[in-house]
Amino acid sequence: MHRILIVEDSTPLAEALERTLALEGHHVLLATRAQEALARATHEPPDLVVLDLGLPDRDGYHVLRELRGRGEECPVLILSARSLESDKVEGFRLGADDYVTKPFGALELLARISALLRRTRRATAAVPQGAMRTLADDELRARFGLTGRQITVARLVAEGCTNAEIASRLGLSFFTVRNHAEQMMAKLRVSNRSAVAPLLLEPM
Repeated sequence: MHRILIVEDSTPLAEALERTLALEGHHVLLATRAQEALARATHEPPDLVVLDLGLPDRDGYHVLRELRGRGEECPVLILSARSLESDKVEGFRLGADDYVTKPFGALELLARISALLRRTRRATAAVPQGAMRTLADDELRARFGLTGRQITVARLVAEGCTNAEIASRLGLSFFTVRNHAEQMMAKLRVSNRSAVAPLLLEPM
């Protein structure tokens, strides 16, 4: 489970984002003001920040500048109605990792968030290359009692795919994928998606 901080002063939009990300298995924190966002980031360090620029006390650039100034390196995705090239350039100059303009598509946003989280996981992976091997399907069936479909879903979850992405890749409904993911995690006895990948590996 990843911790995602949403910094957005529009309550309906913030709550909609919270519901969408929660369905993907993420733990969501909400902040409607710049100072609240910085305080939450200090006490509950996020794995990713979704940042609006138009906040009531200070703009999102201030939040981004402060986060990077403190040495916070988590991905920051700016989600803003400001669509000028100069706004985007300023965001990237201050250390943003992605920039999405409003209005936006939920599936595109989920895909971008998933890509940022995958990139972070690869960058921080500490296991030496070749030190681990991937368990075969038969081994996963014998060890955890997973079905073929649950094994496929487990491998995609381990890659960092969201339920929406898995549904698209497998041609299944979102809710079917969510059910497979929940059953798979129950068999693996894990409570968050980030704990799946290590169980699919073992030392050489």
